[in-house]
Amino acid sequence: MCRKPLIHLASAVVVALGLALVAQISLVWAAEPAPEFYDRLEQMHGHTCGGSLMGARLGFAARRALQEAGATGKVKATYYDHSCPVDGIQLAAGTTYGNRAIEVVDRDEHRLVLTPAEGPRVEARITESALDRVKPSRALAKEARKLPQGSPERAELERQVAAIFDWLRTAPESDVVVVRVLD
Repeated sequence: MCRKPLIHLASAVVVALGLALVAQISLVWAAEPAPEFYDRLEQMHGHTCGGSLMGARLGFAARRALQEAGATGKVKATYYDHSCPVDGIQLAAGTTYGNRAIEVVDRDEHRLVLTPAEGPRVEARITESALDRVKPSRALAKEARKLPQGSPERAELERQVAAIFDWLRTAPESDVVVVRVLD
């Protein structure tokens, strides 16, 4: 059996995946996330939730602050809560677990620190008002799942959850995240 066609196929797959990653990175580090970003986040995380969306907002804001501060080189992330925001951070900041560019320290704090190879570190935190606004989404979604599919009551709860998530995706950065340069 000739293995050359398999090698060429494998090479083509690697190239295609590499191009997809480059497209994703350019999509992620744009000034504002494209709608496709949130589709990718939902695929990666397995569902849409306030936590993954908060992580995305943290990652975008911190990455933007690094760029504005002139930081260069590979970036490493430290997030201080082992929860859903980690997936949003990985995708938005480009700091994945697979490339050892993210560490999770479980201190129950929604706080992200990005450390570049060269330049200042930045810290991003979710605002208390954003946490307060997002917090009800979990209970609303849980209550909705208890109701019959298609019922008006379930539809209303799902609408409320969707409104919270839409706000989290589109609210001004200053309403959602506080970023500061550490050094």
